[in-house]
Amino acid sequence: MLFMVELTHGPETCIASERGRNEKYAGLLLRLREAAADHGIRVIDGWSFPVGHRLWYVLEADDPQAISNLCVSTGVHYWNTVLINPVLNHDSFAREVLSGLSNQSASTRTPALRVLTGGSVG
Repeated sequence: MLFMVELTHGPETCIASERGRNEKYAGLLLRLREAAADHGIRVIDGWSFPVGHRLWYVLEADDPQAISNLCVSTGVHYWNTVLINPVLNHDSFAREVLSGLSNQSASTRTPALRVLTGGSVG
C-alpha cells in the first residue's frame, strides 16, 4: 500500500537553522532509505520545500504502523508534525475509482470506495 507522509515544521525547529541545528537528525534523514528498509518499507520518492519547512515522501508499506515506527527511529517526530495518508497513484485511481463512476448508479460505486477506504465502507 502507498502512503504520503508529510513532515511540517517551523523555523524554530528546523534542523538547518542555527537554533534547531542537529546533525544527529540530519544524518538519520540522510539514511532514510536504509532505515525504511529496516522497517520493511520502500521509499518511492521524496520532495522538500526548504523555505516552506515541508517535506513529502511516498512510501510503500504493508502497515501504517511500520511508518510510525520509522518516524520514531529517525526522530522526525521530534522536530515535525507528521501526517500519514494512504494514497493511490493516478493510474490506479483512474482504473479503480474514476472508470467505475461513469454511467453507474450510486449503489454500484461501493466497490470503488472500498479501494479508497481499505476495504470498509460505512
